[in-house]
Amino acid sequence: MTMKSGSSTPSLPGPPSALHRLGAHVRLGLKFYLGLGAPASRAVYPECTVRAAARYRPELVRQLLAVRLGEAGDGETEEVNFRCVVIRPAGEERRFFFKEFPRQHALHDVERVLRCSRMDRAWRAAHLLPRMGILTPGPVGAAIALGEGGATEYLATEWLPEAVPYHVRLRGVTSEAERREMLCEFARHLRRWHDCGVYLRDLVTNVLTRSSPTGLEYWLTDLDQIHPIKRVTRKRLRHQMRQLARWSGPLSREEAAAIIEAYLRRRSGALARAIEEDLLGTPPADED
Repeated sequence: MTMKSGSSTPSLPGPPSALHRLGAHVRLGLKFYLGLGAPASRAVYPECTVRAAARYRPELVRQLLAVRLGEAGDGETEEVNFRCVVIRPAGEERRFFFKEFPRQHALHDVERVLRCSRMDRAWRAAHLLPRMGILTPGPVGAAIALGEGGATEYLATEWLPEAVPYHVRLRGVTSEAERREMLCEFARHLRRWHDCGVYLRDLVTNVLTRSSPTGLEYWLTDLDQIHPIKRVTRKRLRHQMRQLARWSGPLSREEAAAIIEAYLRRRSGALARAIEEDLLGTPPADED
């Protein structure tokens, strides 16, 4: 694609062929649902069963669980949001993200036995997405603790220091040009995730950004919501565009047009008009 004279927008590669997209979906789906590519060491303790990623020890995962449950007096915890904490165990300089997946219904027990629960999906996604060039915090370990209410699952991943949620960073931008570029950059990442067969149902609040020497990095989190090989239909795409509009604050017509071109690589057509309607007509989220 040739750049227009005087334009600072980089030229974009053409969309991948249908065969390329199908191949990406199939490869991701097979590895994901068969549980491939997620090596772990396992250990069974009286109070829990744990598995640890290749670079970590099962005992560390057990220690994180003990701190989370208040059974270990040494360690620091910090609430992040619902059922999510950051833990720094005693003797460790590193901090870890720790998420709880409680038993909510009988089907949860079946999913756990078949290793396709929400925790299992997040565990596999944390291993597979980096191999596709998609940034996500590295897996540390997983734990299953049995209690009176049944089994509760936990997932530990590496903590991403100095990361800021996308919508928080965007709302702090005052330059119109910088804001428009961030919106376009997000749309290009969204297109790439979709082209790789990755669909994240709850989008914007689960994307973290971090500055790096090469530019702004975009990291996917909350991977239990990942849906590999789920076809991105017109309805799902419009749903994600409404999410972007809701969390980005009021969008101008110029910003909406730039987002559409960055994702669709064109500004005309029925889908482009529908997305523009979603971007401009969705009320923004309330400020915290």
